[in-house]
Amino acid sequence: MQPNESIKNLYNQLLDITNGLLSLQKVFGQDELVRKLLGCLNDEWEPKVTAIEESKDLKTMGIEELLGSLMTHKVKLNKKSANLVETKPQEERRKDIALKSTHKEEMSSEDELEEEEYVLFSKRF
Repeated sequence: MQPNESIKNLYNQLLDITNGLLSLQKVFGQDELVRKLLGCLNDEWEPKVTAIEESKDLKTMGIEELLGSLMTHKVKLNKKSANLVETKPQEERRKDIALKSTHKEEMSSEDELEEEEYVLFSKRF
């Protein structure tokens, strides 16, 4: 599986291959197709593949059920990444404000007096 390839494209490629093999008298069962599709997924999908293998009986699982599960997972990942992108600038602004307020609180009274004297001195000239 290519990094930006969709699950549907991967499934279509698997169907093309199995249909070609069917013409050569090689028939795959549903369980074999499920295992082949899971085997084609890249490392990004490893947690989901492991969860499916542990929670479902792959011998009775249909290819359509697997496809639905994988596509649902992809939609959830897309929503999660979109939410992270939207909230990130707000979090950065909050950190920025917190750092600024912390900086002012750390200034001693002597530093504040020196700053005021500098401002007054610079206004005179």
